[in-house]
Amino acid sequence: MNAQHYPVRIERDAAGRYLATCRDVPEALTDGAERDEAKTEMADTLMVALEGYRLDGRRLPPASRPEPGEVLIRVKAD
Repeated sequence: MNAQHYPVRIERDAAGRYLATCRDVPEALTDGAERDEAKTEMADTLMVALEGYRLDGRRLPPASRPEPGEVLIRVKAD
């Protein structure tokens, strides 16, 4: 089984929650009360979004190199 590592930006919003976004997979958006929760939620969100790509017959987007301030989230790819 292969794995991809997608760069993700995690930022606090005005309410104090942590918002997670992925520029390679714009459909993947999530948040969490804590930074680690947002990272865990993003791993699940990316898997669901990428499954949508597969079901639609679309190519999976390649993971780009992380930019400053981004973290890498590991996603299993079959």
